Amino acid sequence: MGYVAFGTDPYAAHQRLLRLCGSPRTVLDVGGSSGYLGRELARRGAEVVVIDNDPEAVAGASQAGMDAHVVDITRQDPPGRPGGYDVVLCGDVLEHLADPAAALRRLRPLVAPEGRLVASVPNGANWALRLSLLAGRWNYTDRGLLDRTHLRNFTRRTFLATIRAGGFEVVETDVTCPIPVLRGGRLSAAAHAAARALPGLLAYQHLALARPAVN
Repeated sequence: MGYVAFGTDPYAAHQRLLRLCGSPRTVLDVGGSSGYLGRELARRGAEVVVIDNDPEAVAGASQAGMDAHVVDITRQDPPGRPGGYDVVLCGDVLEHLADPAAALRRLRPLVAPEGRLVASVPNGANWALRLSLLAGRWNYTDRGLLDRTHLRNFTRRTFLATIRAGGFEVVETDVTCPIPVLRGGRLSAAAHAAARALPGLLAYQHLALARPAVN
């Protein structure tokens, strides 16, 4: 969805992802860009490894003091030992992959038995996209729901199905519903509550916390 500044609004995507991460000791930040989320997790006490397929972004993360590596998870195994991470974080990553379930299956062995996958994707059935489609428009942009680098679109159902196909059990879901003029406060909370009540229509992003499935 394009790189965006770190959000401090309690209902912003970054804060919702951090909430789902909990208080991990070890984190693999997949597609972590320059490490803005990883740095916050490190500030909270986690040992964080950032991976991304963009060498420039990885260089930025390294310059910021992060343990960062250029890795293409569609073809390469990330650094780390089996079960070595309390959290594997995939914030707005899966939509950029041709086979996201296969990528999750590659990541699954790295998650501790009681660890968690935390993931988010844009909502491909958001009301704004539905209206655009009804109007005969489907125009890709540099960022947002129709980011031109997206290879996959997800509804809530297909997002959760992909996580299950990747070898995980979904235990909690969340949404974002960003409205710039409502940042913070009761109105922002009300917008978030509405999106949770009607996630397929109102959510801007779908988020999930999942555990490794027991075979």
